Amino acid sequence: MKTILSRSVIALTLGIAFTLSSCEKQLDLEPPQSVDAATALNSESKVGSAVLGLYAKFDDPSLYGTQLILIPDILGGNGVVAWQGSFTTYRDLLNRTTTNLNGLAESTWRGAYQAINQANLIINALGVVESQQLKAQYEGEARFVRADMLFELVRLYGKQYNASTAASDLGVPISLTANQTQEEAATDLPRATVAEVYAQVITDLQAAITLLPEDNGFRASSYTAKALLARVYLQQGNPAAAGAQADDVIDNSGKALSPTLVAVFRNRNSAESLFEIQQNDQNNAGTANNGLATLYANIDQLGRGDVRVLEGFAAQYEDSDERGTDQQTFNLTRKLIYYGTGPTRADSLLRSGKWVAYGQNIPVIRLAEMYLIRAEAAFYAGDESAALADVNIVRARSKATPLTTITAEDILRERQLELAFEGVRLHDLKRTGTSIVYINASTGATITVASDNPRLVLPIPQREINVNPLLVQNPSY
Repeated sequence: MKTILSRSVIALTLGIAFTLSSCEKQLDLEPPQSVDAATALNSESKVGSAVLGLYAKFDDPSLYGTQLILIPDILGGNGVVAWQGSFTTYRDLLNRTTTNLNGLAESTWRGAYQAINQANLIINALGVVESQQLKAQYEGEARFVRADMLFELVRLYGKQYNASTAASDLGVPISLTANQTQEEAATDLPRATVAEVYAQVITDLQAAITLLPEDNGFRASSYTAKALLARVYLQQGNPAAAGAQADDVIDNSGKALSPTLVAVFRNRNSAESLFEIQQNDQNNAGTANNGLATLYANIDQLGRGDVRVLEGFAAQYEDSDERGTDQQTFNLTRKLIYYGTGPTRADSLLRSGKWVAYGQNIPVIRLAEMYLIRAEAAFYAGDESAALADVNIVRARSKATPLTTITAEDILRERQLELAFEGVRLHDLKRTGTSIVYINASTGATITVASDNPRLVLPIPQREINVNPLLVQNPSY
């Protein structure tokens, strides 16, 4: 079974309990060696439970529970954060000294493909769903999850999308077949090109938009899919298409910016949330040694404060900006960057206030990002006044001084200030071709890391290459 599980591109996801988001119930499934689709997903209720399990899978520390947020911020984090923790895997990412045996790269790859196979199993079982409304919704949710996971994978393990080279640049394997037995899981898949992966992501999201309801509670809706599609188009270098999707979400989703950015992270499912991971005291990743609150927070006995916010980055926020810092501890400040008071307390050690509670939900897509996507699209279309207006809407919420003029650099800087510590930085650096420039703390030398540095791409896990000879390793590993 170890061999099959290491072949994560075709993981036997039926061996993973389809856990409900409340963690109060699980499907009784046979062991993966003997499981059969006819007995595993043979009723509408079982398919529905499996769909809920997709959202529970997102909560895994290998995915949005931690790593899909933290890895991009660490990998591109020089000049923004420092790693103080004992986990060498994260330190290696920050220092660009990781190897093809990095456990984070392996677990994220495996977790994402397990979610993809679970989505494929659901799509394959839709024939037992009698309600046409539920059948459409379940297919839309499965396609959304598959698209999201492929998008995260290609951004981390493949080169940045470049229209002139995407048809030959290696992306990640595209798995569209439900694997239900060990025999089916014995098929090796090669890496698709970056262009092919983006095409599949867009196809799935466009389908999800037509299949999902406009309001789906805390689950993915048609507007969630549109918001993710806006993000995909922006990463692909298609700001006009990204702006059109963002505009639709802003105007028609019924979402609104929360009164404060703090409220987005202190409250569950805020007014501006388009998609967030539902947490509770039983299933939240923060209670484990590798959860977001554990790694970011440094408040008395809460968290270890492994991720330190650097003073130079915090200084980019003006004094009035509530997203910045007033050099106060968490209990005294109303801002989002604070001085730690936990075991690693020391003067000038700053922490992010976005991840400060073990049971808090994890916002993945929110309306403020849509305003900034629309602003970027408007700017490149020559409508600077519209771009300026959207950026100032976001700034006004945090009491930052309104801008009077706008440049592309202003918009990108606003994305860094607004979306800091949410897993966005690395992807923005890559798509804009922006180098990482920082001062080496030990030598005082200025270091420049090009956005296409091969060490800003994760290695294909060696364990996967060992069992799949069709996989090609990334350069520099």
